[in-house]
Amino acid sequence: MNKVSGWSRKGMAALCGLVALMPLSATAVEVQFGTTGKSDATSIVSYIGMERKMFEANGLTLNWIAAGSAARAVQQTLAGSLEISIAATDQTVRAIAQGGAIAIVAGAVGAAPFRVLGQKGVNGWPDLKGKVISVGGPSDQTLFFFHIMARKNGLKDNDYDLVFGGTTPARFQQLASGAVGAAVLTNPNDLMALDAGYSDLGAAPDYVPVWAQNNVFVNRDWAKKNPATVTAFLKTFVQATDIFYDKANREDVLKILMKYTSSDRSVAERVYDFYQEKKIIMPGAELSEAGIQAVVDSLVEIKELPAPIPVSQLIDKSYLAAVKK
Repeated sequence: MNKVSGWSRKGMAALCGLVALMPLSATAVEVQFGTTGKSDATSIVSYIGMERKMFEANGLTLNWIAAGSAARAVQQTLAGSLEISIAATDQTVRAIAQGGAIAIVAGAVGAAPFRVLGQKGVNGWPDLKGKVISVGGPSDQTLFFFHIMARKNGLKDNDYDLVFGGTTPARFQQLASGAVGAAVLTNPNDLMALDAGYSDLGAAPDYVPVWAQNNVFVNRDWAKKNPATVTAFLKTFVQATDIFYDKANREDVLKILMKYTSSDRSVAERVYDFYQEKKIIMPGAELSEAGIQAVVDSLVEIKELPAPIPVSQLIDKSYLAAVKK
């Protein structure tokens, strides 16, 4: 007999070939995913997930949108145009404090990987008096870190002027053009600036060691209706984080860093080693409640919040717990 349930073996083989060629995205769930930008090293876990097609393997297709700022990422998630986002924790805390229906569901970036770079010829903090400083925005954590660092180095808030540059690449351009006396940058642009001869005025983790810089957060209403999608995203995120921390993957991760951040190998290696040593990426995408509390306390200190908010009101552990089962 050369028949199998009415099909020829040749026909069955052809059908199987067609199925194998069908893209996973044909049946995948599309997720509206937002970040501040799409070129800094803090998104390395997302880059790994994209490059290795891990989201697709878990039944998802990402429509990755760069919101341009953490505040806009939060606003768009609140509005529902974004469903899952990764951005600065302070913006999510502010939004929830005002009644916004979002929830932090996983950790992304633990320490604050920011550095203050001065113009060539700036030899120390006193040289910043009367200069213009580029930070992310009027309610951005880069401004908070700069205030903390400047005050500890003897500068008053009125000793310098501020310009709000948006993303790190934009702030780096302002520094490179000579438009500002200093800028707060993250990786890899801070290392590129160092290599180009700009002055190193210090790193934020040395001033604020306990911190939760970026977290994964969701639109609460959407997440309640789509728990399997949230879980699939976090499963991918945890898997990609594990790949990052497995040093057997060093070469592959370096190539991904260079591709997505447009950095050379020397810069990528230093970013990789720094992230590994300092555990910049949250291992296992775990939530750092102490780090989130530090963010809340900072907002109270600068009078952005009238009183502390319990961390339990900011987070939802259920989705990550489902992944870890």
